[in-house]
Amino acid sequence: MLHPKLSRVLKVIYSHSVVFALMGTTLKIRSYKKSIRLDKLSWTYITYSLFISTYMLSNSYFMVPQEFLDGYIKNNIILRCSFSLMVGLGFMEMASCYGTIWLKRQEIIQFYKNSLNYWTRFKILMKTTVNKQELKDLQLSLASRMRREIMVLYGGFVFSTVVQYQLVSVLNNRTILAFGARITHMLHFVAVKMGFYTILILLEHQFKVIHLALHFIEKEQNRKQWKILSSIASFHLETLQLARKIFRVYDISNATLFINMFTSTINILYHAVQFGNESIQHDGWGALFGNGLIIFNIWGTLMLLNTLERAVSSCNYTGEQLKQFNDLPITSKNFQRELDKFATHLRNNRLVYKIVGLVELNKPAGLSYIASIFTNLIILMQFDLRLPQQQNIH
Repeated sequence: MLHPKLSRVLKVIYSHSVVFALMGTTLKIRSYKKSIRLDKLSWTYITYSLFISTYMLSNSYFMVPQEFLDGYIKNNIILRCSFSLMVGLGFMEMASCYGTIWLKRQEIIQFYKNSLNYWTRFKILMKTTVNKQELKDLQLSLASRMRREIMVLYGGFVFSTVVQYQLVSVLNNRTILAFGARITHMLHFVAVKMGFYTILILLEHQFKVIHLALHFIEKEQNRKQWKILSSIASFHLETLQLARKIFRVYDISNATLFINMFTSTINILYHAVQFGNESIQHDGWGALFGNGLIIFNIWGTLMLLNTLERAVSSCNYTGEQLKQFNDLPITSKNFQRELDKFATHLRNNRLVYKIVGLVELNKPAGLSYIASIFTNLIILMQFDLRLPQQQNIH
């Protein structure tokens, strides 16, 4: 029961995941029947996954030709270290993604099956308790946000490609091969971020549909009210378990995703400092695309953190919405009993997102994440401020 605009965006992101072999198996999407079913795992897709994962992991070797090290980063130890670090972290991010797919393939496929069964049963609740116009407005809003995120990710990719091409000092077969490998890695990174963003959007969609169903109960008073509330409570529990399982299965790959986002943002901002003090030669186009890269990179990071916060808070906000029933007349003892059970469940089950089970990532942590980026950038800038002084003294 998805709006066609939201369905089209999901198909685009699903295609990215299939191309880079980020799925446990393929799905069969039939628009005219508005249904999704799981295809039988074929040897063709397994062979394709093996080829893609091997290719993506092996081409990291071609990303560090000597011409890159002898170019604009030759006399800057920070740029040399950051370049090596980015290559190493990129390899680690791909290894964690494909390691998750290969080591947990059966678990992921079973997760797909459970999710499809969950969507089938949840569709009945949406048809009976959710206002169609409100559901349409919600899905259109989510589709708009997903299109905006795709635009931001590809905008950052285009600006990054142009800037990196301008930084290539020597054009030969090895540098072109390395440049192509880096573009492939960036596209893989874009696909991974799209997948994580989509999971968060779908979770937010489910929890907000539960909010709409509770709003329906508030307005509609009937004898079967307690049965509807019991169904909503059970679906909330299933959605919460689904979210926790997603976070657990993709824990390591999501952790490397955030580490790469952190280091790439610092690297981009430090390059901007080098552009500003003329340590890296550039023209007007280089400055234009460099500023665009900074804007799209920070924009995309903030959007992802905001989406994560909204997905988690939409789950935990259900308890606040349930308080509105305290001001309503209780129609039956059954309804009061189900209301108490639902409230107890919400108090004892709050959704949190922790990176590798240690660091909880919420709004304050997101602000600390951004602040630490600028703190590390300021520390790196001290080397650039001291270098001209030492040269003048000499």
